[in-house]
Amino acid sequence: MDNFYKIKEINPYTFEITITIPSDSFKKSYDLLLKDYSKDLDIKGFRKGNVPSDLVSDQVKEVVQFEAFEKLAPIYINTTISKEELEPIAPPEYKETPKILEGIDIPFTITITTMPDFKLGDIKKVKVKKEDIKVTNEEVQKALDELKESQKTAEKELNDKWAKEVGKVLGDEKVKTLDELKEKIKNAIKIQKEHYQLHSMQDQALKLAIKESKIEIPQAAVDFEARERERFFNEDIQKKGINIEDFLKANNITIEKMRELWQLDAKEAIETDVFLSLYADVKDVEITDKELEERIGAIKKERPDTDESIFSNPQWKEYIKKVERKEKGFRTFIEEVLGKEFLDSHN
Repeated sequence: MDNFYKIKEINPYTFEITITIPSDSFKKSYDLLLKDYSKDLDIKGFRKGNVPSDLVSDQVKEVVQFEAFEKLAPIYINTTISKEELEPIAPPEYKETPKILEGIDIPFTITITTMPDFKLGDIKKVKVKKEDIKVTNEEVQKALDELKESQKTAEKELNDKWAKEVGKVLGDEKVKTLDELKEKIKNAIKIQKEHYQLHSMQDQALKLAIKESKIEIPQAAVDFEARERERFFNEDIQKKGINIEDFLKANNITIEKMRELWQLDAKEAIETDVFLSLYADVKDVEITDKELEERIGAIKKERPDTDESIFSNPQWKEYIKKVERKEKGFRTFIEEVLGKEFLDSHN
């Protein structure tokens, strides 16, 4: 399988490859498949399984030819990718369906997309504004009114007696007065706002860092990930026995809108993944053996029914290590941008 392809660089991350399957190689695969097909044919005058291949209809032969191509093409494609040391980020795209003629080599052209090389931007330029968190009397009063509506109490008025009752329902025996309950609610609202603020600032920081690093994902990768999201959605909805049309109608959304959202989600997910890997590389973020074993131990506790053999599988352990490295990179990045003191105050 030497000199069976020609490669042309479209841009630094896109390659057009023309591969030629030799006619003799194709014929061997085709003849074997046709023989298998012939075993199941039942033609008068011949025993089943002994039908000569020349009696097989042209229509069946065309189907077998295409199947032979489908079996051989990936072998030649993977060999090419290996020889050129490419790392595709999406399945190869065929430019056209090849013409298959008897006794003639079969050329076909594909496009391979790889991930571009990116350079980490200046993280010092990533600035996220920290807003002062305030809880208004109106917010506290609204929470009190909602508690009054949702909780069944002997006391009906908003007073100390009612507050003490509600405190017990909420599992806080220390609440004795309405003012104490208001303070408890105020603190709870503040904690919730701090939680939302932290997530919002993290999202902003990531988006700014991705922009600063000029990370632009090839559309082929985004399209592939979006299609995968749609495939998983369809499989899940079918397993649950839900009709897709009914689901869309009940949620007042069209499949076109969902595909638009899958595209957006796929783009953001890949951008984040690429940035965190890049950041971890530049900042020398590593996962120690101890950290890896601790994480695996935690997974064991979370999933006690999992087959034990998976936990010693080298490929699985390497996957977990990569995930943990990106998680650690994310924590390091957020600490660099927002400051350790700020993060500690929000934990």
